Amino acid sequence: MTEKIAVIDDDEVYQMIISRYIEKSSAFKQAEYYQFPKEALKYYIENKDNLPSVMLLDINMPLMDGWQFLEALQSQFPDVHDHTKIYIVTSSIAFSDKERFENFPKLAGFLSKPLNVEKLKEIGGSQK
Repeated sequence: MTEKIAVIDDDEVYQMIISRYIEKSSAFKQAEYYQFPKEALKYYIENKDNLPSVMLLDINMPLMDGWQFLEALQSQFPDVHDHTKIYIVTSSIAFSDKERFENFPKLAGFLSKPLNVEKLKEIGGSQK
């Protein structure tokens, strides 16, 4: 079981669904949810020792997209990938997003929405 998972996604319905799946998976001790990437970034900067073990990050969000969040997070925490597995989770089918993913070699994966309970168990189990 993994300590903590964070979901950063502006879609309230998706957050409600993924929260149920996370609970059903029993793969994480704790979960936190952010609808706004800037809010998550501010929290992590103020609570440097509280980064999650796993992060599910949406790409397409208003004000600050997932790529901008990732760049800001890496700038604040250059070693973030040493203790946080970050997955891009998106409904985007744009080739440019997959291509951009290649520019971040330390990301744990590029996953398509919706995730399911089995995938969450796999992600949570891989953190041991």
